[in-house]
Amino acid sequence: MVRERPIPSILVPMAQLDLREELKRDLRRHPRVELQGLYELAAEREKLAQALPVFLPFGGKTYKAALWVADWDHRLPSQNIIVRLYAYYTSQGKRAAEESFCERKGQIAAETIFPEFDVADFGGLPADEVYEADGPVGGDLKAFHLVSEWRREIESALARRAEQIVRASHHFQEIASQTRARPPGLGDLEAAEWSPPSESGHKAWGLDVWYLRAFNGMVGEGTAFLVDVEVGEVVRQRDFQFRAG
Repeated sequence: MVRERPIPSILVPMAQLDLREELKRDLRRHPRVELQGLYELAAEREKLAQALPVFLPFGGKTYKAALWVADWDHRLPSQNIIVRLYAYYTSQGKRAAEESFCERKGQIAAETIFPEFDVADFGGLPADEVYEADGPVGGDLKAFHLVSEWRREIESALARRAEQIVRASHHFQEIASQTRARPPGLGDLEAAEWSPPSESGHKAWGLDVWYLRAFNGMVGEGTAFLVDVEVGEVVRQRDFQFRAG
């Protein structure tokens, strides 16, 4: 059953947790990341923190706790680093995550017989919001992406509203006019997932509405329209590709 989620507020709560300070203060490192001496220096964590995007909690909530993890890419030496943010609206959520983190750390320790053996990572810990970014060792991270499973849970009335906003926009009308020969089997506009400000660059949470333009059975192309549901307009659009598999 799809959970109903409120339209997210653009207002930032006054008592917001400083996620940059949390990262600098307590960045957890995978044992294989520690083994390679990555993010060991305060200056490295400072650089990482300063490059973070703005994270805004969903639905006008407040971040009460966070767990930052520098995770490994299952290679030695590592070529990339995965940075995970587990964000919590309550301190109780953080306590549950600490237990999961300790359990996973114990699993990793049990699996670490020799350094060259593969071991588990810290993906999939419980949290209200989960973000991931990766980048080359010693380089800059790519964009953070929301990976929480609920990102595709959209109340049906709100989804239809977002699709109607897109349909009435000049953004969509221009795309539709260029794809008049589009096969009907590709479907209609679809409110696909929530998009946070840290990912879209917009000031508020929005809904990504997808429009598939072509699909040859293996590779598809489409346009994603970002809808600000509070303002009632399309604020961004981007083209995307996907491969069926």
